[in-house]
Amino acid sequence: MKVLLTGAMGNIGVATLEALLVEGHDVVAFDLDSPRARKLAADFDSRAHVIWGDITSSESLSQALAGVDAVVHLAGIIPPNTDRAPELARRVNVDATRALIAQMEKSPTAKRLVFASSMGIFGDVQDREPPLRADTPVSPADEYGRQKVECENAIRRSQLQWSILRLAAVTPIHLQAQDPRIMFESSATARFEFLHPSDAGNAFGRAVACADAVRQTLFVAGGPSCRMTYYDFITALMTTIGIGPLPVDAFVRSEPARFFGDWVDTEESQRLLQYQTRGLDDQLADMRRDFGLLVPLIRLVRPLARWFVTRRSAYLRQNRQAAAVSAPTTRS
Repeated sequence: MKVLLTGAMGNIGVATLEALLVEGHDVVAFDLDSPRARKLAADFDSRAHVIWGDITSSESLSQALAGVDAVVHLAGIIPPNTDRAPELARRVNVDATRALIAQMEKSPTAKRLVFASSMGIFGDVQDREPPLRADTPVSPADEYGRQKVECENAIRRSQLQWSILRLAAVTPIHLQAQDPRIMFESSATARFEFLHPSDAGNAFGRAVACADAVRQTLFVAGGPSCRMTYYDFITALMTTIGIGPLPVDAFVRSEPARFFGDWVDTEESQRLLQYQTRGLDDQLADMRRDFGLLVPLIRLVRPLARWFVTRRSAYLRQNRQAAAVSAPTTRS
């Protein structure tokens, strides 16, 4: 099958590209041109056809869709950039998805669409009994969640053979420049389920040709072995790269716990796609290999590194002030 993969050089995109090739598909990899994307694409030079273009351009879309049988649509803007540039995010996430649907419906060949959604469409749901299920009512609480719901609805109204995969948190393996502030926006006690990037790629790679997944909305996450509290997950990651545990009072405090998502029911997605192969130990081992010699260097300056990350928290000072006010006083 000839498959168009949008967002091919992103965190999940590279893993999906590899998985599609392993499944034997002829892949057209589509993404914005950049030095980083070019470097990643070089690993696939002889195995995939790379097209550089803009997902918001009808001409780019038309060129990329020529002769393909299916589309795996990953391209999008994620938080916190959806809140920083909401108009651009809407053009990329919603308008481009609708344009893609329209072009696919006119295409003589491209009738199969696998779309990347998110469990972020549920907003703060930690007051409910886990796990989240595909029939749990959506309740988006931010721009990203609302945009994903709009895309899901547009896809369901289409004439395409669609599948919607709602992803759990997919933490990058590779060293990337990220704003640490978003890390503290979830409660330390929140229930958290993650998904290794390679397993996310496996799910998309296998969904394309899975007839039983057509017109299905599936949760894709790591499974019971990838469930823990948010703080335990962050602590494992920070320790692996040499920084060590962060102070628990750097994280937002909320009752119920704040996190856009929860543990999720993946029984059906796993039955259909057989993608869950990696757990926390694999995530940490892959990160350790990717960081390489940086890990012992970070350990040498651990207090400074921990201070640098923690200082980006918007909650540390107010949490400590609140704790000081509520602390019992000692009388002589």
